[in-house]
Amino acid sequence: MNKLKIAIPKPLPHPELPAYVQPDVSLVREHYPKIGERILLLWGSAELQKYLNDLIFDERGDRAGFPTPIAVAIMRLLKEHGKLVSEDHKNAWVNATY
Repeated sequence: MNKLKIAIPKPLPHPELPAYVQPDVSLVREHYPKIGERILLLWGSAELQKYLNDLIFDERGDRAGFPTPIAVAIMRLLKEHGKLVSEDHKNAWVNATY
């Protein structure tokens, strides 16, 4: 059985990403470029929460899953991005005009 060797890549700067999530995004991009690009594209949107959630929790039942370091990175991104989206949602109610 071949073991997947994963090296932590240097984070690529992205202006909208907080520095603390860049290593996780870089790791995902290195091993799953399409997923990494989609994360960058959707960062800051509620749609990203659904996308990350769907990656982690398989509704179809036919996916093999991610290697542990990738799954952990995606779960951290889901958690950290959820904090941002939740805060934006709260601010939307505070800033709403009636």
